[in-house]
Amino acid sequence: MNHQAKNMMRSADAANKSQHFQKANQLYKKALDLDSKDLDLRIKYALSFFALNAFQESVHEFHTLHVEFPEDVRILNGCAVSYIRLGRFELAIQFLKKLVSKDPQDYDSWVNLCYAAGSSALHSDTIFYALQALQLKPLEPRSHNNMGSALLMAGRVSDALVSFDTALSLDSNNYDAMSNIATSYSILGKPAKALEIFNQCLAFAKGNFDSEASLRYRMSFDLLRIGELKQGWAMYDQGFIPKDSRSRNPKRPFTVPLWDGRMLEEKTLLIWREQGLGDELMFLSTLHQAQQRCKKIIVECDARLIVPLQRSFPDITFREASFTSQTLHSTYADFDYHIPMGSLMGIFRSAFSDFEESKPFISPDPERASIFEQRLKDLPNRVKIGICWRSSVLNPERNSAYAPISEWESILRLPNVDFINLQYGESSDELRNVEEHFGVKIHQWPDLDLRNDLDGIFSLISCLDHVVTATTAISEMAPATGTPTCILFPHNSWVLFGTDQYLVHKDISTYVCPEGTGVAQLIPQVAEDLKNFYRL
Repeated sequence: MNHQAKNMMRSADAANKSQHFQKANQLYKKALDLDSKDLDLRIKYALSFFALNAFQESVHEFHTLHVEFPEDVRILNGCAVSYIRLGRFELAIQFLKKLVSKDPQDYDSWVNLCYAAGSSALHSDTIFYALQALQLKPLEPRSHNNMGSALLMAGRVSDALVSFDTALSLDSNNYDAMSNIATSYSILGKPAKALEIFNQCLAFAKGNFDSEASLRYRMSFDLLRIGELKQGWAMYDQGFIPKDSRSRNPKRPFTVPLWDGRMLEEKTLLIWREQGLGDELMFLSTLHQAQQRCKKIIVECDARLIVPLQRSFPDITFREASFTSQTLHSTYADFDYHIPMGSLMGIFRSAFSDFEESKPFISPDPERASIFEQRLKDLPNRVKIGICWRSSVLNPERNSAYAPISEWESILRLPNVDFINLQYGESSDELRNVEEHFGVKIHQWPDLDLRNDLDGIFSLISCLDHVVTATTAISEMAPATGTPTCILFPHNSWVLFGTDQYLVHKDISTYVCPEGTGVAQLIPQVAEDLKNFYRL
């Protein structure tokens, strides 16, 4: 390195040490202009973006270096950490695996692998990576906190609490372990205890913007669980700040203001999708109210919803979201304000009285509905009931919300009922077993794609007498058409807002598991209620 570049790098190092991060980044760049070949200088420049939270820039710099020096562990680690901070966990895992293959004693890389795998719902891998870290440093609090996180994501909450308590006994000020204990109590259905510990954590995190936002987002669900709607939705709005995949996604940046619910006269509002299909439909139940405050609305939604929503709201423009893969900036510039769909709830559902505004909002295709109505008439029995027993995505956290179809016997044996399959995803073996063991035919039609043809599913559901479903997308689709629906909820679901009713939709029969039981316990009562309602 030439003398002038070396002096510039020393000045950058001093600025970095003094936490003048922007100045350090600029000085490293000036040093590079003087000597663009020095590897240590190039790595320092790439790392300087970390302190600025400019991880897209750090990824670019580290990837450029990786092409030239594919085996350098500092560069591999820089790529991995940058991708973790961007929430691109699948890419981070690739770099971290290469690091531990080079050095199996690399404790930090095992810890980072555990985090990245857990954020990607790779539960078995997460526990394996946590074990590797624990074996390397069994007296390190972070090792036990790491193991607890892995167990928690695998649904082993009691075991996770033991690991978190161990971490806390090794370090009484371990903020991460404390916040994970709060999360564990939240999962166990003890929101008051969870909130008590979360508030202690906030005192530790004071001044750390990202940590405070992460805590408040996690607290939001417990606040909603006890019916604190206004505060709960306010904290929910901080869910785009945490980088993990369990927070609100995608984390899209905008150059136009975030809408706060004010009246918009000649301005255009963009409402954009987040989370999964079920959440999207729950949030869209507020769309009628949004129309009252803004006449020009564009909604970027799941592509499968465009046709039914456009029919239901002809004055709104519906389209698929379009943004650049790297920066997530919108490829459109035809709106003046924006709001993510979930944030509509804080504007339009911040008090229990607000739920009186709820009403069915999907208008089915009349032609397709007529076809399904005729098909249903051709079936032999009087009552037509659609059923959906699980999500197509199963993991330890979700599994407690579902019971296998084999445990629906008391419903399936109801007389004078034709059952219609609404279960999306592969279910042929389950349907065949039901027919063999119970002698019950669950009807479906090969020309209806139960995963992708949402317009057809809405049309079919609108013709049914009733729908019985676990908490899946069907539990939102059925009430959106106005079809009577029984929903089976796991214990302490946050969307019940501390009540025994699902207020998001009207005329819903809500069944909630008692603490310590599963949804299978609810099936006999649902069967009895349907029997009495239809006089079967």
